[in-house]
Amino acid sequence: MTKEQEKLVAGTMGYVVTLARQYQSDILSTDDLVSEGCIGLMKAAEKFDVSRGKPFVTFAAPYIRRSIEAAISKLTVDVETRSTDESLPVGSRNNYTLLNVLEDHDAPKTDAVVEHTTLSADLLSGITVLNEREQEVVKRYFGVNAERQTMAEIAEVLGLKRERVRQVRDQALRKLRKVKK
Repeated sequence: MTKEQEKLVAGTMGYVVTLARQYQSDILSTDDLVSEGCIGLMKAAEKFDVSRGKPFVTFAAPYIRRSIEAAISKLTVDVETRSTDESLPVGSRNNYTLLNVLEDHDAPKTDAVVEHTTLSADLLSGITVLNEREQEVVKRYFGVNAERQTMAEIAEVLGLKRERVRQVRDQALRKLRKVKK
């Protein structure tokens, strides 16, 4: 591990402890959960690319969670089938259930929400160089301040053909790239 990676890991240890406490139960001790989280943290540090502009803690969070959840899953695989809202271990009075570790696939991912918000803000700050039609197409296509739309949906709303919407979008993106440079 490089010095930079060691600094990233050391600076993020508090976050690992915070995440480990969220999974606290009788299945694994907090120390074990922190240890598992550290394994995920080290994997994240090895794969982290500073040039992408994403904060390390945002990048590392899924690795940490996956590592902790994998350890919990490994220990609960041998447990007979149980209700997802039954306390674990069975008969305990804690609030830890299988629902605590199940992922909600319908819920937006935190990283995706943050990334979308950042992209929207960046796009809105640079969009002023575009004409009105280009702005409208780009906002609708990328879902800025509204639900994301397909080119066919945008074409219908703006009274254009889908191919023309694609051309307007491409032209707008070229303008934005020139401004960025």
